[in-house]
Amino acid sequence: MIAGVLRETAPRERRVALTPNDVRRLVGAGVGVIVERDAGVGAGFADAAYRAAGASTGADNYQVFERTDLIAWVKTPAFELDSMPLRAGMRLIGFQDPIVRQGAIAALRARGIDSVAFELVPRDGEPTAFDALSAMSRFAGRLAYSEGRQLLSPKVRTRAVRSLILGCGQAGLAAIRAAVALGDEKPTVIGKRMAQEAAALSCGAGVFVPHPEQAVVRDHIERETPDLIVCAAVHRGERAPVLLDTAALNALGAGAVVVDLTAKAGGNCVATRIDSTVTLPNGVVVTHRSNYPSAQPRAASEKYGAAMAAMILELIGAPGEFALER
Repeated sequence: MIAGVLRETAPRERRVALTPNDVRRLVGAGVGVIVERDAGVGAGFADAAYRAAGASTGADNYQVFERTDLIAWVKTPAFELDSMPLRAGMRLIGFQDPIVRQGAIAALRARGIDSVAFELVPRDGEPTAFDALSAMSRFAGRLAYSEGRQLLSPKVRTRAVRSLILGCGQAGLAAIRAAVALGDEKPTVIGKRMAQEAAALSCGAGVFVPHPEQAVVRDHIERETPDLIVCAAVHRGERAPVLLDTAALNALGAGAVVVDLTAKAGGNCVATRIDSTVTLPNGVVVTHRSNYPSAQPRAASEKYGAAMAAMILELIGAPGEFALER
């Protein structure tokens, strides 16, 4: 089995799918690794470090596809996959945007090419070793809160910011922690189940409201007028529910900021546009970007690479790994 690591081509993406430490782990398990030229440079990993770990380097992306059985990436490549030497039996592992790319993934499957989507890795309880989505969601939630806060006016930032967090998964919990760390008011959190209340409160939430619905969200906005809303309400593999409708956005004050982490799953906010920042007529700012973890590329790559290596070892049946539901 030979695994290939691509240099990321998505805009502003600096992470890499495997670090030299992950390569060393795979090589020790009998997996060959070919790393595309300069794949790790954006995250601070030189080709020499990969060679020292046992990988082959210097190939371009076409050669990586040509010489490997399994392709590892962070984000779906910006180039056309059909321009690569794809063949039956290959596995493509990484974030796949399965809702946006449903048709493309089905077409690959019809050709005998499997797409292993981290967005769809089942999770019951605590994250598993190959749960890259949870690891990246923690980066995204924390960075989305802090960067959204920077979009507020200087006058608002001189006081404790009032925030609303939609969703109580890993991203939502990380956003709560970020609010507490920055000395802001304890956020209100609107989650799906009362079972999430303890986790939200333990992270520093002030109030937990179950059963997210548009009317509940709109009522809270009208009463509390939050400065910042972080949208993170989505169940893996499903479309995100629309929780911020036009009426809710109109109830926000001028200068309020909405950061929607769920845009590629449809978005919690009706005004969200993928990888865009929009200022509405009433002065509310709605923003999304798809690669918050790339702002800390080395740390994020270390977490992502550990999950990728665990997934590869699971797929080839290496001993000592967790079992995926099949």
